Amino acid sequence: MDNDEKRALNRTLFRRCKATFRHVRIKNAGEKQSRRMSIDLVTGKPRPVVVHPGEYYAVCCPFCNDTRFRCYINHCYGQDDELGRAQTHLATCFNAGCQLSLRAPYAYQELERLLTGHRLVELRQANVSQGRDVDVDAIRMNWPGKVTRIDRLPPTHEANVYLIGRGFDPEQIGRFYNVHWCYESPRHVCQDRLIIPIYHNKKMVGWQARAAYDTDWKLSHLPKYYTAPGTPRRHILYNFGNAKHYQVGIVVEGVTDVWKIGPQAVCTLGATMTTQQQSLFRRGFRDYAGVLLYDPDVREKTAEKTAEIETSLHEALNSGFCSVQLPDGTDPGSLSRDFLRPYITQQAAAKGVHISWKRR
Repeated sequence: MDNDEKRALNRTLFRRCKATFRHVRIKNAGEKQSRRMSIDLVTGKPRPVVVHPGEYYAVCCPFCNDTRFRCYINHCYGQDDELGRAQTHLATCFNAGCQLSLRAPYAYQELERLLTGHRLVELRQANVSQGRDVDVDAIRMNWPGKVTRIDRLPPTHEANVYLIGRGFDPEQIGRFYNVHWCYESPRHVCQDRLIIPIYHNKKMVGWQARAAYDTDWKLSHLPKYYTAPGTPRRHILYNFGNAKHYQVGIVVEGVTDVWKIGPQAVCTLGATMTTQQQSLFRRGFRDYAGVLLYDPDVREKTAEKTAEIETSLHEALNSGFCSVQLPDGTDPGSLSRDFLRPYITQQAAAKGVHISWKRR
């Protein structure tokens, strides 16, 4: 038994993943899953909802040309839920367009066959350790190496050339968002990259490393973004500490989308808004308004989940909440702030949500 198997909460599932896919990485190591009961809006019947998924086993997805361990299998995969049903839906792929990411029934069935050979009983009866709760306030993160804030770099530096080329002001990005450049790091993926700190209650709880160039990332051996291990992504919203001082909160997917829209924006660090993030947003904007502004291609693939988020937050915020669809072929990063703000205001008003960009 290797060290990874020893620390896995579900050793039986970990062994099956390793036997099937050979290489397995543990994500959210040691974190337990938590669920609550809810009512299905369509059927009116009770259903369990995962509040925090906990530990995952990441493998290279068998349904797409994945080489970056983008398929995540939850440690409670195959276990019975509160209604006695095996949770064989607790797996996803983060590659856009993958059949598993689209929740295709046959993909779930094939994954079950690969993992169990139609002998699901082994996973249903597996002994799963409970794990630990996540305490975001106790997390502290250090920079990945030697860094310099980007507004202190010369104008000809590659970081500044890249940001200016994408329509950003390096002075503002450095001073307001505290973005740095890592020039020396024991982590190869962080060296010569932008380091974007992520704060919670004024404490740095994580960061993302971003390459200062663009390429075909599907063919690259390095990721476009690298998130610090241990960053509690599901529990936090990037830039929430600044945004909560304004009369509207704009929810976007990535950090550069936040920079384009301004201090009113927060990002979910991925193409979904978790239950914990929704709760945090609800507390911050209860007396105000909110808008969900995901990229058009992402919104199409998550239409059902987006509708649930829109309904939940619209009821919770005094001034309402709605989703806004950007023009096809665009995303927040490709548009100017002069276009984005009037467009968001107009589209939200058409849905009955009247927003103000002013401070409280």
